[in-house]
This record gives sequence, C-alpha cells and structure tokens, in this order.
Amino acid sequence: MTQPLLHIGFMGWAKGSGMQRRRHWLRVVGTASAAFLLTFSLAMPGIATQALAQASGGELLDYPETALRGTPSAEFRRPLDDCRKICLERSGCAGFDHSSSTNLCRLFPAVASAQPDPLSTGGTRQRIPGYHDPANAESWYYASFSGVDLWGGDLVSKGIDAPNAESCSALCDSRTSCRAFTYNQEVNRCFLKSGFDFVQSYPLGRSGLYFKAKPSAPPPTLTADWELFTLSGFIGNGMESPAISYQECMGQCHSDGGCGGFTWVTARPNRCFLVQGTNLYPVRRKGMTSARKNSRTVTPDFVHPVAPRD
Repeated sequence: MTQPLLHIGFMGWAKGSGMQRRRHWLRVVGTASAAFLLTFSLAMPGIATQALAQASGGELLDYPETALRGTPSAEFRRPLDDCRKICLERSGCAGFDHSSSTNLCRLFPAVASAQPDPLSTGGTRQRIPGYHDPANAESWYYASFSGVDLWGGDLVSKGIDAPNAESCSALCDSRTSCRAFTYNQEVNRCFLKSGFDFVQSYPLGRSGLYFKAKPSAPPPTLTADWELFTLSGFIGNGMESPAISYQECMGQCHSDGGCGGFTWVTARPNRCFLVQGTNLYPVRRKGMTSARKNSRTVTPDFVHPVAPRD
C-alpha cells in the first residue's frame, strides 16, 4: 500500500468516504523491518541448494525449539544471547543454533535444513526452506477505524454502491489489489483503495486497511490533520484563492500559518476559499465541502490477522 504514516504494533489486542479530501501522511513508526535475504546457488551440479553467507548486521529470523542442519564453521560454549550476537555481527554466519542443555553455540556458513528440538534455539538470515515460519516473521493484518476518511488511491474514482461498511469491507477483502477502503455512511458509497495519501476526521466515515507487521510491533495508529465537513461552508473572513482541486486548496491552507480551514465550492467553476482564524464553525450549504485544521490521533477499533495479500 502506499506507505502511509502508520504506527504498527502487536495484534494480540482489540478495542472494543472515500470523500476525496484529506491530508496527512500515515506514520509508520516503529517496526516492520525485513530480514536480509540470502541468495541461493548450486555449489556444483548435483549438490543441494545452499544459502550463501550474508553480510553482518541486519536481523535474524527466530526459530525456537529448532536445531539447524548443516556443517558448522565454529562451535563453542556461550550463552544464547552471546551466540546470537556473534552470528549477527559475523559476515560469514548464515545461521546459528544454541543448546540450552549443553550451552553449545554452533555457527553455520550455510543452512541446509532444520529439525525440531525442544532444547535448542535457532536463528537464520533467511527462512528455512520446507520448515515452519519463523516466530518473528512479518504477517498481514487488518485494522478497522471509525470516524476517519482515507484520501487518495481510489480504485474506482466515484466509488461503489454498498448498503453498509461491512459489505464494503467484504468487497475490499475479496480483491488483493485493495489495501484500504473508506465507507461514506452519508451517501452509502464504498471507496476501495490501492493505498492512500492522507487522513481526515469524518464522523460518517468507516475505514479499514491491510498492512504487514511483526508480532512484536505496536498497534497501528492514524493521524488526521484535518476535520472534514461535507455539504458545509465556513462563514467568515474568507479569501478566494486559485486552486484547481480540493487537494490543492487544502495544500494552500496547510502552507498558510494563519489559515484555519478552507471551503471548496463545487459549483462550476470550482472555487477555493481560505478562512483565517481558529474558531471556525461550518454552516450547512449545498455544493460546498470544508475542512479545518485539527490534528487527532486515531486508534483502531480492532486488529486481526488475515491471509497474505502479496
């Protein structure tokens, strides 16, 4: 998805549109860093594929209760944390395992395979072929948000008719190209998205997004820098400003420190009015859409794991 400003985290918790107008970049704070991938090659015809050694640094994939198979390049007795650190810092180390019963650390220049061992802990720079997923591997999750409108990335510019947010979510879930959606309850329109550019607070908006994260990552949050008012205008000290789109009108207000909000008039020709001050209150007006500056952090209603969407 469009990399938004998104804070991502552990999913073992739960809390119990598409209006084309908003700005804020999702912040991805914290922790979806991928492990270095190792290249594979055949050492010579007839020899099984082996992982080549990788540069030092990066991150190791964790395999609890696992012993590696292969020819170790070094064996010595050290605590588990030291064993992991040595492998991580050594450029020729493709993986390690450590026995809790003997305190033996083994370093491997290549990892052929692995086997279950309740007394061993393994770590590798690449997933082990034919073995279960590492404990710290990235997985796909879905997060649901109330009261927000995701702007940009629409797969269908005018949206799709949908009776409720649940049906909109199901439509997005059925398409792997859909990475987010906003359901506008005011007009019963579903906006499926390949990603999004920014976020607005909008009481009648229900949104969801798919993302990848590690189990240890913190919960995702969105930051909405604008509050959206549909069919409304700000009455007051407004100054007309040239703009050809809602987003451009918003950008002009954003760059003006004295601008507290703006009104976008959709009557032809479209017109943009920047409104000064902070005490701005919308008045219902057909053919107008307004937004005011009002930063807010939004936490998800719930998050749960989903099938891969790669």
